Amino acid sequence: MMFAGRRLLLYLSAAGASCALQRNEQLSDVQYLPSEEEGWEAFNALLMAHPNIPVAIAVDSVDETYRGEILPRVWGQDRVEMTNRRLRQVVHQSPYRAALRQGRERKAATRGDRYLIMGLTNPEQVRPWLDIMHLRGTPLAGIWLLPALSANLVRRFKMEDPCLLLVSEQTGGLRLTYLEGGELRFSRLAPVDGSQHENPLEGYAEEIERTRQALVGQRLITRDEKIKVVLVDPLNTLNDLHGFLLEAAGFQCISINRGRLLEALKLPHALLAESADALYLSLLSHAPASANLMTAEQRAGSRAFWLRRGLVFGAVAWLTLSVAAALLLLGDAWRLDRQSDALQARMMSDHTRETSLLAPAGGASQIGQRLAAVEAWNAVRRRDQQPADLLDAAQSAADGIAGIQLTRLIWSNSDNSEAASLIIEGDLPAFSGDYRVAHASIATLARTLAEKLPKHHVEVSAWPLNAHSSEDLEGAIGGGQIAARFQLQVRAKP
Repeated sequence: MMFAGRRLLLYLSAAGASCALQRNEQLSDVQYLPSEEEGWEAFNALLMAHPNIPVAIAVDSVDETYRGEILPRVWGQDRVEMTNRRLRQVVHQSPYRAALRQGRERKAATRGDRYLIMGLTNPEQVRPWLDIMHLRGTPLAGIWLLPALSANLVRRFKMEDPCLLLVSEQTGGLRLTYLEGGELRFSRLAPVDGSQHENPLEGYAEEIERTRQALVGQRLITRDEKIKVVLVDPLNTLNDLHGFLLEAAGFQCISINRGRLLEALKLPHALLAESADALYLSLLSHAPASANLMTAEQRAGSRAFWLRRGLVFGAVAWLTLSVAAALLLLGDAWRLDRQSDALQARMMSDHTRETSLLAPAGGASQIGQRLAAVEAWNAVRRRDQQPADLLDAAQSAADGIAGIQLTRLIWSNSDNSEAASLIIEGDLPAFSGDYRVAHASIATLARTLAEKLPKHHVEVSAWPLNAHSSEDLEGAIGGGQIAARFQLQVRAKP
């Protein structure tokens, strides 16, 4: 799709002009503009009514040139420079020229790409209209010769015959456009003088035959080759032309009437009845970009316009997003403020309810004093631990193991109840020097005491024989009685 959004479409011919407003591929406000000053004034008023809307122009003129070229296959900037150089050589008398690339050429001795060099040889036909656009600051979307739009029409009807001649009535005469395989090769606008024949269609048949001879002279077709003639008939006025184009004379003639055109192009039914130019205005919205005749300066101006429009669109979009974000933040702030008010009201309601419930018990202050007293009592109770249970458990464990005698029990308790501990010192009176047996009896005592006191940690802090390397060796050698003293420590588990 060449255009989108809003566009002004202008169709120029020697007899005047037609203009339409395009909105998202739909045509509206089709109107005829007279030639010369009256038409220019109407066009100026139209631009004032629709400011800053790009204008696309289709030109139907006898001042046109077409030339097929086969150029080497290159890409990128090399292709641009090659085609521009060739355009200056072929169409040197006008700045409005284009090279329409039409695919590969495989039949020539030197294979390359086929181009159709086309140009508008009379720039004065479009100059007044461009001057008005320049005065109003209206951007130019492009300039196309009317035959460049025919390939799209052929594709719509799926006609890609090897030899195809489109024939249509225009305001400036009879347009005859030759295509091969759906690609434009040649076109001419033939002014027809209806006074020379009783039936004007006879003059149309003569121009079709004359065009056939021109195609033979340009070696586009052979003399005996049949040609398919397609009558583009939006006003249904060319039906009788079939009788002048006999198949015996080398013609195969078909018509595309108004109904088929409306169906294929999806145009309103009343549009073609108002103006046959609406057909070509609708095709203009699908014009090929490579057939655009704009000059380099006009292309630069068009790019600048679209760049400005893009920047403005980006700025507006950014501003819209910023405003939307600010509104969302304000909405969130308002919502949070409402939630805060609701929570505060709920808190006040809970406080009132609490006061009413605590009033029979003396109020919140009395309840607080009582809770403080209970907490103080629990703290004192945790610290007020008695060693009676530990002492009984220690003595009971010692009595159950033969040969162990407890000699001293030391109970210590600080403010922190978890630091309370019981130190048990004992001896083996009947110790005969067998430390292995003594150690086994003490380990049994520690294990039994740990079973009796599951909430305490029992540890042997001193053995009869401490084999640790960091301990000093003490005692008398010879003559003394050997002792087997030990020590256990009992602490509450954390």
